Amino acid sequence: MNMKLKTAALLAAVALFATGASAQTVLRLGHVWPDSEIHAAAAKKFADDVAAATNGEVKIEIHGNSTLGSDRELLEGIKFSSNDIWVGGAGVLSTASETARIFTLPFMIRDVNHYNAVYDGPVGGEITKRIRDESGYEVVAYWLRGPRWLTTKVPVEKPEDLSGLKIRVPDSPVTVQSWNQLGASATPMNFGEVFNALQQGVIDGQENPLSLILSSKFSEVVKHLVRTEHAYEPVVVVMDAGRLVAMPEDQRKAIIDAANGAAKAYASEEVLKGEQTFLKQLQDAGMTLIEPDKKPFQERVGTEFVHKAFAPVADLYDSVAAVEAPNGQ
Repeated sequence: MNMKLKTAALLAAVALFATGASAQTVLRLGHVWPDSEIHAAAAKKFADDVAAATNGEVKIEIHGNSTLGSDRELLEGIKFSSNDIWVGGAGVLSTASETARIFTLPFMIRDVNHYNAVYDGPVGGEITKRIRDESGYEVVAYWLRGPRWLTTKVPVEKPEDLSGLKIRVPDSPVTVQSWNQLGASATPMNFGEVFNALQQGVIDGQENPLSLILSSKFSEVVKHLVRTEHAYEPVVVVMDAGRLVAMPEDQRKAIIDAANGAAKAYASEEVLKGEQTFLKQLQDAGMTLIEPDKKPFQERVGTEFVHKAFAPVADLYDSVAAVEAPNGQ
């Protein structure tokens, strides 16, 4: 266990001792974002709603800005009781669950309507169940996050344009294999190194949601913004399944309802509102918008690729594809 986890575990023990007399349950929620980030604000709303619903019997303490560790450390910390709740990108769960690889498969989610129909429906329930059975983690809620776009130093309008380009990706088997299949040279790298790597020509591009492209000022080092919208990775609210089920029923219900109530709605509203704002700001900063035909990209990483490369989640992938979504948001 690293120093952050040891420190957090000590804090957990102190909190347990301090709160025993008052019978107040204190839960530590960790995430990696600054307070200004949309999902950090949603986490604050979640905590406030839990406190209100339980008349203060359950208090959620928020530790943002990676103060308790990285996303992976926070996920693992749930098992060590160094934190009780983690909010972050769902793909991190793939370190503990084979099923969680489903979250970052390219072009699986067609749009926001399809996203909502999948994760708020029976397929989302099946994904949650499999993750619980495989890992012991409970996905309490799925919050919307903006789709990932590609940014590059040269124009990319078709898969062939990716040939020879070093594209920074997260250190995820799904992401690495997918971008290699698209024709790029996938280059895993810590996010904190990306700006300098782009500036120095170590890599030729990267991919992320618009909000992160904007806040990271990538417009200063790459000029082409490619509307691939290739992945809708949810933000998840996660607890230990055993810990959640062991809580009194009214407290457990308050947590589940709050995670799927106003906080979730706020995240969705702000993400959808921000997409247009972020795009305009990036264009105003000098980025050139490219809107390629997505079909050639989709065909390279479609059903045949998924069934061959990621067979354990192929059935879920097919189930997601079969979900019909209503028109309108």
